[in-house]
Amino acid sequence: MAEMNRAMQLAYDYLESTNTVVFLTGKAGTGKTTFLQNLRQTAKKQLAVVAPTGVAAINAGGMTIHSFFQLSFAPVIPSGTERPEAHYNAEKKELLYNLELLIIDEVSMVRPDVLDQIDLILRNIKSSRFPFGGVQLLLIGDLSQLSPIIREEEWGILRPYYNTPYFFSSQVMQKASYVRIELDHVFRQKEQAFVDILNEVRNQSISQANLDLLNSRYQPGFQPTVDGPYITLTTHNGLAQKVNEEFLENLAGKAFEFTAAIRGDFPKDAYPTETNLKLKIGAQVMFVKNDTSAEKLYYNGKIGTVSFIEDNTVFVNCGKDQKEIAVEPLEWTNIKYQLEGDTIGETNSGSFAQIPLKLAWAITIHKSQGLSFDKAIIDVSESFAHGQAYVALSRCRSLGGMVLRNPIAARNIITDPAVARFNEQAKALQPDGDRLEHDKALYQQFLLSELFNFGPLQAKINDFKSILPDLEKEIISVAEKFTRQLELARSQQAAAYFLEKLRTSIELLYQNLPSLIDKSKELAAKADQLIIWLMNRIGLIEYFSQNQFTTEAYLKLVKDKVSMHERSYLKALNALPNEKLYEQLREWREKEALANRIMPGMIFTEKTLAAIAEKLPATLKALSGIKGIGPQKAAQYGAEIIKLIRSYQQEMQGQSADQTSLF
Repeated sequence: MAEMNRAMQLAYDYLESTNTVVFLTGKAGTGKTTFLQNLRQTAKKQLAVVAPTGVAAINAGGMTIHSFFQLSFAPVIPSGTERPEAHYNAEKKELLYNLELLIIDEVSMVRPDVLDQIDLILRNIKSSRFPFGGVQLLLIGDLSQLSPIIREEEWGILRPYYNTPYFFSSQVMQKASYVRIELDHVFRQKEQAFVDILNEVRNQSISQANLDLLNSRYQPGFQPTVDGPYITLTTHNGLAQKVNEEFLENLAGKAFEFTAAIRGDFPKDAYPTETNLKLKIGAQVMFVKNDTSAEKLYYNGKIGTVSFIEDNTVFVNCGKDQKEIAVEPLEWTNIKYQLEGDTIGETNSGSFAQIPLKLAWAITIHKSQGLSFDKAIIDVSESFAHGQAYVALSRCRSLGGMVLRNPIAARNIITDPAVARFNEQAKALQPDGDRLEHDKALYQQFLLSELFNFGPLQAKINDFKSILPDLEKEIISVAEKFTRQLELARSQQAAAYFLEKLRTSIELLYQNLPSLIDKSKELAAKADQLIIWLMNRIGLIEYFSQNQFTTEAYLKLVKDKVSMHERSYLKALNALPNEKLYEQLREWREKEALANRIMPGMIFTEKTLAAIAEKLPATLKALSGIKGIGPQKAAQYGAEIIKLIRSYQQEMQGQSADQTSLF
């Protein structure tokens, strides 16, 4: 990861070499979002990114917490006896079982009961007593910004169980060992005087001198000019909408309307702009997406003015010295995670295509979080929530680019005393090199315990207790007692014991596999998966019974475990149709994903590739009818896929002709 400062490097080291929970915080503009985007590209762990709101999830390139974990929005009392994951299908459970790193962005808006639900789900899925089932959490956010939205009646339910409505009051965070790493280098603002003002507002300790300096930006009756586009930040959505509609209505000329193309599953609360976007020449607009081209002509939050509209293209002028930007519809994708073998992949479950602009005479403070503006008119005279004033002010790149609609009084700077107390106490959680080494050692101990964690077998053997009557008593129960007093020195002795029991179990399953195949294909498939699990675990234990246990070796072996025993007896009996074509399709998908810098699963899943190989579609229409493709992807990738299919068929026909000529 290039150009990391010391705090970023420390956070990256923690995520690379421990499973300690990391709370990554920092003032606005210190690079939290940039760190997240870089980590997504470089992380070696199986990860998923979630956020509390739809907009935050789309901006972070992930899913909402409630969608990913299939949670209700209602408050949940922590009892510890529920099994909220009970309704998950097998694929969802397997995905969560393989999860190693969960990233929660904008964690300041996450309620404590939500974090406790995540903890309970992951502990149950992983059959682990460790917080979050041993999954590492990266919590990203600034508690001085927007807080959880909890209605009074909801807080009435949760108050007896939690001291505050923030994530740090969750029961799991009282038990979990975690570190707080603060990014302190401000990239957004360059003026030290303005940085000082923001720091004081953030800490609710603004001096009279700095309050006077801030209020020097109050300009009664200020009217921006076309040459200096300003955006107004308001506390209420109705105010922002009213300002935008009035300004658009007052513009002369024809109104052009652009309709979004929405496909698949894309939640309304995540729409990045209007579904019916009305624009006129002269309208002030804001880009709502980053330019991914090499030119980088615009970024999310850049302000400009519509200069010309032609067909499906909007031309935007962003200042005298900048060239006019031609803007065409772009696509946002709604990411969902799914398991592909033992790898967590991303897939596109829906899309939203629209001109990446929205009217920008005004925007709510809540929707401005994460954006940066060169020029902004701010009105926090009606602020009603913790963090609103700080979020609004910190959106500005400079003090000179800010205009206050009304003067700011000390009472408008609302912060929560609970946050101030936590921030003060949490300074002790800032780790150093010694703490990092200590947490690395704890991670190694955790991985050693995972080597002998046979809890996941409990659900896998339910259908085979008559075949494996002693497995629960001789392996699962013994392992549970052993891991509670685990020592590296005793692991060799344990390895010999468990290897014998595991090998016996596999022999019994193999002996009964033919009768299981005759009895039920579904049952035989479950037996096959159980055999694979047992063989993988034997491979790991065998290796460490002869070699020193290290974190690096364990992680590498786990990552490579598919290649250890990727072909089992049942899989050999049920080989994929046209397997050579399937492998060619996979190779094509990898190259396509690499060229477009996206996850392979976002193009097609393994199941979709297998369906293509089996059905051999000859036309784009036939290809689009396969589940997981549809007309859009058929149009985008169809020509190359059908070319691969025809080439494969010609090759097979040639081989068939050769074989025929031999007889």
